[in-house]
Amino acid sequence: MHAISAEELLRIWELGQFRPLPHRALLLLAGGWPSTSREELEQMSIGERDAHLLELRENLFGPQYAGLAECPSCQSNIEIDFDSAAIKSFGSKQYGPFSFALGDFEFVYRVPNSTDLLPLNNSSDLEELKMSILGKCLLERRFKGAEVLLSDLPSEAIDACTAELAKRDPQADVSLSLVCPDCNHRWEVIFDIVTFVWQEISVWAGRLLRQIHTIASGYGWTEPEILALSPLRRQAYLEMLRA
Repeated sequence: MHAISAEELLRIWELGQFRPLPHRALLLLAGGWPSTSREELEQMSIGERDAHLLELRENLFGPQYAGLAECPSCQSNIEIDFDSAAIKSFGSKQYGPFSFALGDFEFVYRVPNSTDLLPLNNSSDLEELKMSILGKCLLERRFKGAEVLLSDLPSEAIDACTAELAKRDPQADVSLSLVCPDCNHRWEVIFDIVTFVWQEISVWAGRLLRQIHTIASGYGWTEPEILALSPLRRQAYLEMLRA
């Protein structure tokens, strides 16, 4: 993996500001693996993509994760703190086609990749996302040998297909098991590495831009000159300006 510089990461953040999450994920992958073609990055399974993003995030910010979640029972905010090892499984490098049967239904499918997500925007709800992905990844849908439309599949067949895709690519479907310390309610939340790391990068970019503004105002240096400094040296100059 290529180590992304502060200047490169700031450029990625700027390019991704008004793009949906799937595009942001590919921007980050392109920054971390510049010798890999765009087509290869797009064809990675979602789990393989997310495994790469976990590696990139660890290189940028370390292995520890921290955040907040709201208890759905008592609405208390609880702190979440875990290590990257807790959410690592593996991303599928076998994309299919695979097949499975459910009673008289027979399916042929492949695992989802980034091209399946690119047409979707950040406002897409989970049901819309699920049906869109199934429509692209279910290559054959047969009932007693006859082709059947996705819209005609019963809910139990839809659920079975969704579970089959998740089983083939477990890193693409990561959940955290939580317990509320106030009311002891137990629930699970979906962990999306793309959303999480992009929020971290946005906070980092805002802080860095403020540092650049302060140092440029005090010394008259250009942005590239300030970005060329190590974080330790930038902090030293900031402290001298505050003295």
